[in-house]
Formats: sequence, C-alpha cells, structure tokens
Amino acid sequence: MARKPDWYTKDTDSTWDRIKAAFANDWEQTKADFGSDTARDMNQDVDDTIKQAMGTDDAFENREQAFRFGHAAHTHYGNDYREWNDELDRKLQKDYDGDYNRDRPYIRHAYLYKY
Repeated sequence: MARKPDWYTKDTDSTWDRIKAAFANDWEQTKADFGSDTARDMNQDVDDTIKQAMGTDDAFENREQAFRFGHAAHTHYGNDYREWNDELDRKLQKDYDGDYNRDRPYIRHAYLYKY
C-alpha cells in the first residue's frame, strides 16, 4: 500500500500476514466456482465472494492492496461499523490510495470477511 492512513499500524500488517493465505484460498475458490480452468478447487463454500469474480485471469495479487486495505479498515473501524454503510464507505474512499471505485468490491469483501 503506497500511502497508509494515520490509523494504519504495524499490527495491521501483522494480522494481515496471518489471514493472507485464507484470502488467497478464498480467491482461488471463487475463480474455480466461476469455471476458471487455471484456478484450483479448494473445496470451500462461496457466499459473498461472488463480488470478487471480475474475470478469469484476475489474480489475487492484483487485488491484494484492496483486500489488505479492507482488512486494515475493519481492524480500525470494525467496532464502530459492524456492517458496511454509506458513512463508512465515504471514510474509506478518502483514505484509499488507489482507484476506490474499481476496488470497492474487494475492499468491502475484506472488511466483511469472517475469519
């Protein structure tokens, strides 16, 4: 992540490193569920990960910034915003260093991810 908001800490990166593999597996399963010939079937259930399926050659690594930011935002805002809403969306849009409109589905997925 190029520019980090003031609330982003070293602990945020630490927790991200712990759940990164889970996100990667979830991403692979989503692509497999949508018929990708290159994705591994991880035998996982798919719920709101459908929002991630933007294309068959869309690698997890291309969305890691958005997933990482969503996870970090949940770490910071999760007690105040248990559900995604317009107020949270506006706050995150101001903090995000990237194409927020393009990455919103990935940020939201990571924010709401249950691990």
